[in-house]
Amino acid sequence: MPFGLYNENDNRDYSGQGSFGQDQGSLYVNPFRSGDQSAQDTLADLYESEFQDYLNRFFPYEKDLIEQMTTGFEGLQQEEIGRAQSAVAKQYANTRGQEQRRQAGFGINQGQSGQADYQRSETSSLVAARNFARMRSEERRMQVLSGGTGAMGQKSITGGLNG
Repeated sequence: MPFGLYNENDNRDYSGQGSFGQDQGSLYVNPFRSGDQSAQDTLADLYESEFQDYLNRFFPYEKDLIEQMTTGFEGLQQEEIGRAQSAVAKQYANTRGQEQRRQAGFGINQGQSGQADYQRSETSSLVAARNFARMRSEERRMQVLSGGTGAMGQKSITGGLNG
């Protein structure tokens, strides 16, 4: 039952003596307390139930994410670098095939100097993609570990802030 809702058919004891601690993991807060401290006790129970809700729903994911960023980071970083390298290689293969078909339509073959220029360009792009992927994964790791993963803190590829 979500916290703050009262169920008349619930058979638990709601004596007003701090209903939260009686059933660990329960998010129920008794709204029918009486006495001098009832408002403070109800507010304390609300805070406790909110914290318990955080522990139940969000903390396991945060814990897993932090563990990934601390112990398994190198493997994740290599996967990201591999994806970037694969994307660049596929794009250059597509471009090379298109250019060869275009030149073949005119009866032209690409010379050795053209191939060497193309290879240098592809190598340069692969190195840039690997470096950018490594740099971005390190930046993402630092944001996760410092808690700065909100939408306002994320940078786009051009370096501007998303807003």
